[in-house]
Amino acid sequence: ALRVKAEGTAHVDYTRRKKIAPNHSMTHVLNLALLSVLGGSVDQKGSLCDHAKLRFDFTAKRALTEEQLQQVEDMCAQQIQEELAVEAQVVPLAQAMALPGLRAVFGEQYPDPVRVLSIGANLEGMLAGSAGSAGGRSVELCGGTHLSNTREALAFCLVQEEAVAKGVRRISALTGEAAVAARAEGARLARALAAAE
Repeated sequence: ALRVKAEGTAHVDYTRRKKIAPNHSMTHVLNLALLSVLGGSVDQKGSLCDHAKLRFDFTAKRALTEEQLQQVEDMCAQQIQEELAVEAQVVPLAQAMALPGLRAVFGEQYPDPVRVLSIGANLEGMLAGSAGSAGGRSVELCGGTHLSNTREALAFCLVQEEAVAKGVRRISALTGEAAVAARAEGARLARALAAAE
């Protein structure tokens, strides 16, 4: 039975964790892509990263157009192709909040010190004050599990965009082999539709 001050052993399911990491890291890339495509009014409202998919809720007044969705997906895929380093450092909260280009969830309570995660940005240089801004790369506060390089995500595929509340949209996406399979199935369906016309 479990008791106060009882000893125990914790085990990490590394197989499952390895499947979650690309979904989590690519959620950060997706956040940046949405900001780039839709502009500064995009704020995160929630997310889910598990072994099968990623889901990201964000503020938007209307559904994304097909062109906007393609731009977002292409930007995410591009950051995988660029093989960007994923780095994290634990720093004092005030120093983290002063980083130019930092994305943080409004209203969230962060610990002090806090973990800063960068994807493709010179985090060490930013923290030292010598690298300027994030330079169009993802820099966020995050304590979750991540890749060490975006190439490990293998592929990225948007599978759904929908409304979840007034002014809040949700994007669901896949990474890894699931994204490769989804893209192949999409191409197969497009060929079948074209042949049927």
